Amino acid sequence: MSESKILSQINKIIREQFPEFKGIEPKVIKKRITPQKSVFKKLSMGVPDKAKTFLSFHYVKKVKTVDSIVMKQILIITTDERGKIVKVSQSK
Repeated sequence: MSESKILSQINKIIREQFPEFKGIEPKVIKKRITPQKSVFKKLSMGVPDKAKTFLSFHYVKKVKTVDSIVMKQILIITTDERGKIVKVSQSK
């Protein structure tokens, strides 16, 4: 699935589950993770050739607290290359 299709799918989820982040454009970070050869060697297993690619969408919003302090509220959604969400993290 292309990055733009994944982004539109994630934005739909954001509108439904995290309405406070609606309309915020995310920073997209692409991560490529390769298998650790030393771990597979210790286990006497063959090392998989394929590296996995993950996309991380960082939504940042500035909010003002009751005592007039400006803080960042952060939402990070990590997906695999097919667009399946593998992790969601949110600051308080």
